Parts: sequence; structure tokens; C-alpha cells
Amino acid sequence: MTDTINILKSSRLFLDMSEQELAELADFSKIRKVAKNTLVINEGDDGGPIFFIKEGSVNVTLINEEGKEIILTSLHQGDHFGELSLLDGEPRSTNILATEKCEFIVINRNDFYLFLSQHSNFAINIIKYLCSQIRHITKNVESLALMDVYGRLVRLLLDLATTKENGEQVIEIPLTHRDMALRVGSSREMISRILKELEKGEYLSIEHKKITIKKKLPLAW
Repeated sequence: MTDTINILKSSRLFLDMSEQELAELADFSKIRKVAKNTLVINEGDDGGPIFFIKEGSVNVTLINEEGKEIILTSLHQGDHFGELSLLDGEPRSTNILATEKCEFIVINRNDFYLFLSQHSNFAINIIKYLCSQIRHITKNVESLALMDVYGRLVRLLLDLATTKENGEQVIEIPLTHRDMALRVGSSREMISRILKELEKGEYLSIEHKKITIKKKLPLAW
């Protein structure tokens, strides 16, 4: 129970909520475990529960009619998914693929709505979260519409990077060139060429899929 409460506490949905309130919600939850490469949610499926990631990571993807895939984002421990269909009852809008062995905290719609009806501060948190998601989507649309591949790649790297004490920015999440290409709407070959040039210029280094940004990336490539 304590582990479940700690995961819920780390979610942006439950900011400023007390341990007692989170314990009430945790009582509704169930645990689901899946193997690596499991399709947890398929786009178009009927809406269902909300998932909180207790262990592991997933990719959020879309696939068009021609079978081309794009990775919208990756989610990790403490993140959640499935909230849109849970809230509006519409079909699932994306695919969720487990990129490693995962353990989820799952809460169904009826229990979620019951908790929501009893905690007005929780409703405010949801509104704030949905607003932040709209801003994030707007930024991504702007990136795709107005930036070239290099600009989109730089934005992705900076968004994912964590600044260390020495000033270097490190991307701890392991990303393949294919992963990055799918995220920015480009080819793997183009991403490989850009990263190779940035390494050659000593702007960044890549070791075991861990990227370290050593100095400010150039404005253009």
C-alpha cells in the first residue's frame, strides 16, 4: 500500500493531496504486470481505467493508415496514461507499448469518478493538468510546423535533458536513433548524420545510448 501511495503522490494529478486522501484512492487500485513489448492500449479501443507506472516504461505512439509510426513521448515510473478516455468515455486516442517489463497501478472509471466527486481539490488538479497538456501539444505542433529536423531534434534533446552540477546536460533515458527519428518525424539516417556532426564538433557525446550535451548546441545545422 505504501508503494502505491508514493507513486500516486508523485503524479501531477495529486498535487497537495494528503496521505489520507491518497490512501482512500489506493484502496480502489489493482496491480497489473505486463512483459516487455506488450501492447497495453490499442488506439481505438473502448475507454477504460487509468494506469500509473509503478515500474518500467512505455512509449505513447500513433500509426497512420500507411503504417508509419511516430512516438509522441515516453513515460516512466510515476507517470500515468489513459486519463482522457477515462474522463470523457471516448475510445483510446493512442497506442501504449511497454518498452520493458512493467508493473502498473490501475484504477477503473467508476472508482475514479467516485473519488473525484468527493474531493473538489482533485478536480482542480485535473483541470490544471489538462491545461498543461494542451500547452505541451501546442508546442509540439509549433515545432513540427515551423522547425526543420535539426531544430526539432534540439528541442527534443533539451526537453529530455537534466542539468548536472558541472553544467553538463545529460539525457538518462536510453534513446536509439530510431526512437529520436520517430519522435521528431524524420528518418533514422538523418538523425544519425546530425548526431555524428554534433559529436565531431564536441557539442555532445553518446555512450551506451546516454547522451551528454557538453556545450550550447548551434542554432542551425
